[in-house]
Amino acid sequence: MAAVKGEGIRTQMNAKQERERLRTQALHKRDSIPPNVRADLSRQIVDCAINWVKTNRAHTVLIYLSMRSEVETDDLLDYLLTQNKVVLAPVMDMKRRTLTPYRIVDAKKDLLLHPYGMYQPNRETCSPFPVDQIDLIFVPGAAFDPRCYRIGYGAGFYDRFLPRCPQAVWIGLAYDVQIVADTFPQTWDVALHRILTESS
Repeated sequence: MAAVKGEGIRTQMNAKQERERLRTQALHKRDSIPPNVRADLSRQIVDCAINWVKTNRAHTVLIYLSMRSEVETDDLLDYLLTQNKVVLAPVMDMKRRTLTPYRIVDAKKDLLLHPYGMYQPNRETCSPFPVDQIDLIFVPGAAFDPRCYRIGYGAGFYDRFLPRCPQAVWIGLAYDVQIVADTFPQTWDVALHRILTESS
C-alpha cells in the first residue's frame, strides 16, 4: 500500500509540474501575439460569443473584464449592455480567494481599476447578484484542452465559483495557441461546457 500511495504522490507532483509548464508556455504564446493581431482575433472570438448569446437567448451573463493579453471582452460588454442583458462581472477577494458577481449597468460609471491591474465593478455603486440566476458565464484561462478543462492562473477562483452555478453554461474564451492536448486536470478542476476560439 505504501508503494501505491508513494506512486500517487509522485503522479500528482508530475501533474503539477506539467501544469505549471503548460501554464507558462501558454501564457508566453498568448503574450507573444502582436497587439493588432490579438485585437483582430479577439473580435472574431467575441463574434462567436455574441452569436452564442443570440442563438441560445442568454439573458443574464457573467463576463470577465479582460486584462493583459486575454481575449478582449470590451466589445462583448458593450453588446450585452446595448441589448439590455443583465450584465455581471466578478469582484475578486484576494485574501479569501472568492469571486462575487456584481451587476454592471453603465461601464463608464460602474467600473474601477483594481490594484492588480484589472477592472472590476465598484462595490459602492453596484450590487451583488444571486449566482443561481446566471444563465451564461464566460471564463478566462491560461490553457484549455479538447475536453474543456482549463488551467487558470493558480488561485482557483473559477474552480470554486463555477460549481455554485450548475444552472449556467460555462464557456471559455481563448486563442487557438492556448489549446493544448491535455491539461492534466486535478480532482478540484471542473470542465467547461464549451471553448470558443477564432477557429471554433
